Amino acid sequence: MGETKRELSSILGAIEKANLDHSGAMSIVNALRKRNLIDFDVTGTGPGYEKLIPFLLQFWDMETSPYLRDKKAHGRKITLSYCSAAIQKIRSHWQPRFGDITINEITRSDLREFSLFLKEKGLACNTVNNIMMVGTTALRWAFFEEIIPSDPSSGLTSFTGDKVTRDILTAEETEALFRIKWGEKRAYAAALLSLTTGLRSGEIRALRKNDIDDSVLHITHSWNNIEGLKCPKNGEGRVVPLLPQVRAMLLQLLQETPHGGVNNPFVFYSRSPYKPCSANLFLRCFRRACMSLSDHTPFPIDFETRKLDFHSFRHSFSTRMAERMEGNKVAKITGHRSEAAARIYQWHITARILSEMENATAQEFKNILECQSKKRA
Repeated sequence: MGETKRELSSILGAIEKANLDHSGAMSIVNALRKRNLIDFDVTGTGPGYEKLIPFLLQFWDMETSPYLRDKKAHGRKITLSYCSAAIQKIRSHWQPRFGDITINEITRSDLREFSLFLKEKGLACNTVNNIMMVGTTALRWAFFEEIIPSDPSSGLTSFTGDKVTRDILTAEETEALFRIKWGEKRAYAAALLSLTTGLRSGEIRALRKNDIDDSVLHITHSWNNIEGLKCPKNGEGRVVPLLPQVRAMLLQLLQETPHGGVNNPFVFYSRSPYKPCSANLFLRCFRRACMSLSDHTPFPIDFETRKLDFHSFRHSFSTRMAERMEGNKVAKITGHRSEAAARIYQWHITARILSEMENATAQEFKNILECQSKKRA
C-alpha cells in the first residue's frame, strides 16, 4: 500500500512540475481511460479540439490554409482545381463518416475502418487512396505542427491491385471511326487533333488563334472549368507538329466561330467569347460515334466496357508513335515527363524531332487524312 502511495505521489509531482500543454494533458487522460480508470468525457480547449471537418475544409482552402501558403512559398504547385476536388471528397466522404469528431479524437483504427468501408463500397483502389489522402495529409501536418500529440495516419496501408487503364482503339477501328459523320465539327476536329498530336482535352480546349503556326501548334495553356486558362500540365509549354489537313480544319473552325470580332478567339468556341466549348461535348460525340459504328461498319465498339474516353486518342498517339520513334522523342511532343527521361534529356524540341514527328504522323494516319481530304473536296 505504501509503495502505491509513493508511486502516486511521484506521478502527481511529475505532473505538477511538467510543462504540459492541452495535448499533453489529454494524453494523460487517454492513458487513464485505456486502463479503465476513468469512464467520463473530458473536454479541453486549444487547436487539437477543433472539429475535424472544418479543419479539413480550411486545410484545403487556397485562401486561408497555412499548409498551402507554405507550399506555394517553397515553389510547390498546387492548383485550385486540385483543392476543389479535395474539398469535394471531404464533403462527400469524410463528413458523413466523422460528423462532429474533433482532431484529437480520431484514431488509427478509425482511419483504417474508414478506408475499408470505402473499399467495400466498390470504389477503385486509387479512388480510395485519393479520398484517404486528403485527410491523412492534413492530420500528418497537424502532428508535425504539434496540434495533436500523435499521427493517427502512421502505419496505414494503401490499396493496390485494381488500377483501371484506358483502352485504345485498334488501327482498323480508328480508321472506321473517322470515316463516318460525327455531326459536330468541333468534336471531330478535336479527336483528330488529339489522335495526330497527343494533345490533352484541356490543351485542345485552350487553343486560340495565335497558337496556330504554319506547321506547328504552340501549346502554352490548358483549360479547366475552375481555373480557366492555366499552364499546361507539368508547368511547361511545348511545340507540336501540325499536319496540313488538321490545320485546315482548325482554320475552318475559326472562320465559323460566332466570335470572329474577338481578339485571339478560342478555336473550339462556345456561346461565350470568354471560354471554349465543354469537354463533355468531345466525350459525348465520341461515344455517339462509337455507337453508330455498329450500323455502318464491321467494327462495333462497346464504349463502356472498353474503358474508352477522349484521353484514349492521346494514348493511341503515344502507343503508335512509340513503334516508329524513340520513346524520349515522343515524350517531348506529348508532354509526358518521367524522372528517368528528365535526367537524360533536356526538355526542348528541336526542328529535327518536329520534322521526324510530322513525317511519322503523316504516314501513320494517311488513310484517315486522305478520307478527310476527299470529304473537303
